[in-house]
Amino acid sequence: MTELATTASDIADIRQLHQAGRLPEAAAACQELVDAQATPEPHFLALHAALLLQTGQQAEGRQVLAQADTTEPNSTAWASDLGMAHLLASEPERALALLERAVSLGEPDAAAYTRLGAVHVTLNQLEPAAEAFQEALLREPGRAEMHSNMGSVMLRLDRYDEALIHYDRALSLEPGLRQAEDGRNLVLVALDRTGEAVQRLEAELARDPDSTELRRRLSKVLLLDERIQEAENRLREAIDLEPEHVGTRLALAALLSGEDRHPAALAVLQEAAEAEPDNPAVLGRLARAYSELRRREDAEEAIAQAFELAPDAPGCYRARAAVRAADGDYVSAEADLRRALALHPGSAEAWGALGHNLMWIGQLDEAVTCFQRAAELNPTALGSLVEARAFPDDPAAVERLRRLADHRLMPRRARAAMSFALVRVCDQRGDYDQAFHYADQGNALQRRGIKYRADAHSAYVDRIIGTFTPELFAKHAGLGSISERPVFVVGMPRSGTTLTEQVLASHPDVYGAGELGTMTAIVQLMPRVLKTRHAYPRCMAGFKARTASHAAAYYLDAIAKLDNRAARVVDKLPHNFLHLGLIALIFPRARIIHISRDDRDVAVSNYFTNFKHRRGGMAYAFDLADIGGMLKDHQRIMSHWRQVLPVPLFELRYEDLVASQEQTTRGLLAFLGLPWHEDVMSFHKTERAVRTASVWQVRQPLYDQSLERWRRYASHLGPLEQVLDSDNVPPAG
Repeated sequence: MTELATTASDIADIRQLHQAGRLPEAAAACQELVDAQATPEPHFLALHAALLLQTGQQAEGRQVLAQADTTEPNSTAWASDLGMAHLLASEPERALALLERAVSLGEPDAAAYTRLGAVHVTLNQLEPAAEAFQEALLREPGRAEMHSNMGSVMLRLDRYDEALIHYDRALSLEPGLRQAEDGRNLVLVALDRTGEAVQRLEAELARDPDSTELRRRLSKVLLLDERIQEAENRLREAIDLEPEHVGTRLALAALLSGEDRHPAALAVLQEAAEAEPDNPAVLGRLARAYSELRRREDAEEAIAQAFELAPDAPGCYRARAAVRAADGDYVSAEADLRRALALHPGSAEAWGALGHNLMWIGQLDEAVTCFQRAAELNPTALGSLVEARAFPDDPAAVERLRRLADHRLMPRRARAAMSFALVRVCDQRGDYDQAFHYADQGNALQRRGIKYRADAHSAYVDRIIGTFTPELFAKHAGLGSISERPVFVVGMPRSGTTLTEQVLASHPDVYGAGELGTMTAIVQLMPRVLKTRHAYPRCMAGFKARTASHAAAYYLDAIAKLDNRAARVVDKLPHNFLHLGLIALIFPRARIIHISRDDRDVAVSNYFTNFKHRRGGMAYAFDLADIGGMLKDHQRIMSHWRQVLPVPLFELRYEDLVASQEQTTRGLLAFLGLPWHEDVMSFHKTERAVRTASVWQVRQPLYDQSLERWRRYASHLGPLEQVLDSDNVPPAG
């Protein structure tokens, strides 16, 4: 082989292989030139960097790219290769500048315009992308990939008829082109012709019954059509036929996790890790699944294994950040996310995660900056911007939110998130009818697949009331722990529990523990501990002194791991109002603070909130009638506790805290047996992590804008009012 400086034809041959997608051959030929040990020229370095990055050699690729970037390209091919390398390095702005230069030099080829279109797509600049792809098509009209690229842009622009024309043309040129077939199926779904896509895939599957690939593709279409069980079945069939295909297991785990079936998702990920124990991506997903189920040690072990295999992989840092944030270690999580972004600055996921991490610890301005960067890379991050109260002024941004919320091809959960973001935007603008429209839409999307029975919950409340009688408390008087550390702040979600905790946690003798699930765990364990088949609360017939002692020790150990100094530790899980009877038996000297707020304000706030935990305790929050039923259950059980609880109960009205902050707070501290401290009056300045839906509110001074907010929406609250007014039970407040 000749000296590198005289191998223009060799470089042209490598470039041709690269553009044709023959990466192994191109990489091998490139390596031959590298091994010649001649002085690398910048135009070769640009091509070499692109090949290294495209074949997964990130560190080497970035090193070569740094060398290539020292000289400004003066030819179309050179600028095109260098732009491609920067695109692969997740540096789209630099790539855009280079590719715009490429098409301005000499006679740009189809590859230069295709790459320019790809950069515009990455930056969500769809109209310029369509123009670039059109220029590529003018130069190579017979290339199937070109038509498929154009079809993808038309699809994202909601120009479905044009998208279908291009996909059909691509498939006529190259039957079986995967990206065109999948894109065509998406167009059919968007045109409400999902049945055609399913029918076609099932016909192909009938001809090739052992195809796992067809099953995976069919599953995607079924999932878009909300045929969840059928989609799951197809993935499981694919796993049975091809157990070694880890990607199928990851797809199934994502489906199960999206339906909040976290134990089932974990089981699938464990199988994937057994199949490929040296796959860092699988281990990262496994760590997140363990973290979701609060299996901290298992999560840390999986992350450690992932880092041993890929110490510089951005995905490992993102996964470890998620585990650390779930464990409350926001400082380490932030460091991991910044490292991930240093390695992969084009990761919308990492920018969004960093934004949330900063928002939780109160750094709202920097969080907004992160969300803005994420939104440039992925428009769905606009919802996070709104969550941080950075309301878009640009009508185009609001319109983009509307399109995402209304787009049938968006995943259901993403559509719901956009809908709830629009609730806040429209409410802020005073467009209350539109705000409620998107609240209805977001809740309808989230309700799918949730089976909530208000009558079953009411029956559960009846059993609690029937179990925790004065006789039961008299029988077990004197049991439990004498500790005064636990403080339970209870009430309906969105009634002011987070605000109350933040005020208390601003006192130097109080630790705010957030929403602990420890009492819920004790309730769930009670039948097993008492060795009975009767569920809680009927199992309480076997309650004994040692049961109270063990439960108290379990709880105290849990809060000691969070803080072992403060005189009082606040557990503000709202639904602990169901368990006050058990709390009184375990901690007869505990302080219980009950927060109340106008029921209609509570209802509207719940209905306007996109709760993460859609199952279990919050399953009622996506339907106005169900919210009304929960409010009435809350009224009934609190009325019972006021009559029978043998421990003091501090009744705090949210409206009183807003109207008379100092007087109300003095009463709270006196109830806790704590001296007055001025810091509680500037609670919004207290630096502590808050991860509930009230994260923004507790960073602001007290305001009264949310008082009687329900009146703006009175005409929409018929289902709620009907439930609240039944049996002549008046709303609280």
